[in-house]
Amino acid sequence: MGRFAVLMYHRIVAPGCPVPDDAPEEAPWAVDAAAFEAQLDLLVRRGRRGVSMREIHERLEAGAEVPEAWIGLTFDDGNRSDWQVAREALARRGFGATFYVCTARVGRPHGLDPAMVRELARPPFHVGAHGRTHRFLTTLDEDAERDEIVLARRELEAITGVSVDHFAPPGGRWSRRTLAILHETGYRAMATSDVGFNASRGERFVYRRVAVTRATSLRAFARVVDTRAGALALARARHALSRGARRLLGEGGYAAVRARLRGDRR
Repeated sequence: MGRFAVLMYHRIVAPGCPVPDDAPEEAPWAVDAAAFEAQLDLLVRRGRRGVSMREIHERLEAGAEVPEAWIGLTFDDGNRSDWQVAREALARRGFGATFYVCTARVGRPHGLDPAMVRELARPPFHVGAHGRTHRFLTTLDEDAERDEIVLARRELEAITGVSVDHFAPPGGRWSRRTLAILHETGYRAMATSDVGFNASRGERFVYRRVAVTRATSLRAFARVVDTRAGALALARARHALSRGARRLLGEGGYAAVRARLRGDRR
């Protein structure tokens, strides 16, 4: 059985789309626009086609296999660069993608405005929910978690006029309760931050992804795209280390340690 990758981007840095001064923690996740263009060019050279999670999920639901050429492209948070940089670069190559939007960021500096969100909800693009306020779901009680999931969907559907039934948990934090709420409230699929490839056949609800960051070299990117053995070894080790540290320190302690290591002075 074959397998395919789903790539996870956040901010694409370009003129007019910087990393905000008040969010230095986002810098490691911010990919330079030139690097992003080079990554898309590599996909083209390899005969790959970037597609949305809607395309992938509907194909698997229908019992079909995800074509070898397909690779999922996703963007978290709802940053202005989704519209200003990614949309145009993807369209030039005939690629689709899914944009997971945090609704509290809509209309705010560095975020998308409602008209942009509506445009990103049109095929071959696709909009999914990324929570309402970007709070980590595992830090909330059940009512607050439900609000984050339900209100994000309701607000995005009001903006776009289309059904919103894909979800990506903020910070990659989710639990069995998250899954239960998603199922209860009509979501069809969740894209996680769990590192891994996905089997090309078989209906599923949970998808693994591979983060593309500022530190991702073009060579490493190519290994992920080709789903090579060992391509994710380092990423999996880092993910496991991060998860273990969060369990030991708690979310607050973990965030404080990361801030000190980055040298944040806020």
